[in-house]
Amino acid sequence: MKKILLIVLLFLAGISSVFADELEDDYLDIASNYCVEGDYNSAMEYLNKILARNPNNTKVADLKKGLTHVISKDKKSFIDSVNPALRQAMEYKRLGDETSEYNSLVAATKENNAYLAYYYLGNFYREKFDYKKAIDSYNASVSARADFAPAYLSTGVVLYELGKYNAALNPIDKYLTFNPEDDYAYSLKSRAEFQLGMIEKSKIDNNKAIILNNSPEYQFDRAKILYKEGDYLAAKNLFTNLLSYIQTSKIYEYLGLCDYAMQNYSGALINYDKAIILSDDDEYLESRYNEIKGLLEKQQNEKVQEE
Repeated sequence: MKKILLIVLLFLAGISSVFADELEDDYLDIASNYCVEGDYNSAMEYLNKILARNPNNTKVADLKKGLTHVISKDKKSFIDSVNPALRQAMEYKRLGDETSEYNSLVAATKENNAYLAYYYLGNFYREKFDYKKAIDSYNASVSARADFAPAYLSTGVVLYELGKYNAALNPIDKYLTFNPEDDYAYSLKSRAEFQLGMIEKSKIDNNKAIILNNSPEYQFDRAKILYKEGDYLAAKNLFTNLLSYIQTSKIYEYLGLCDYAMQNYSGALINYDKAIILSDDDEYLESRYNEIKGLLEKQQNEKVQEE
């Protein structure tokens, strides 16, 4: 139990969740560092801080349960016991000493339980946007230990970020054989399938993610799928319901697309106008806005002529 808990906790802190609150990410990173040091009570404090902000964070709630067991049974740090160089690397990371962190990670790959060192070395490369070396390190991790699931998911995440959606599916599927109840993995797989035009499969995996965790982000994906299927009214209704959770340029753009598809050009203009206000790069949106404005004017002129 202790081994599983700490690996998962460190894994969650080691990769940045796409949807997590930034402060929650920071708290989880701090909690993982305390676990590395064996200071489980302090780690528990930061898990509690996350749950105070987000009581529905089931993953953190599960980690808290596991950590409670660890505190009651064993005070010794897992990382320290299996690979001291890796603990040293984590300490250098906490101090911001990247050179020493890297050297310690490389040294840790030559010690026992090198799979963890390779995994964290992959995270190090990923943070530097050296994706090839990151994937090589994750592959080395699973070569050293074939059942180390986090390395498979991290490989899938990197391949997805690179736009290699088809290649991302295999490691995600491999990860799911070990963790069939992971909503994030299903959501990532669904997004890759969506990009590949595999809409029916994307919908199935999106539904699995929602059943496990009915989050606004997964509902946003569902609305995109509905739009892609041509169910514009259902998509618009769902996007509209999500506005209380998500206020981004993208959601207003999709609302505009739904209106445009239903020939509600006045509604489309209103939503594109909101999207432009929230966008950092509005050249494309302004082009679409002007296009729709022209269609609306044409539509209004035709009505006048009919009257």
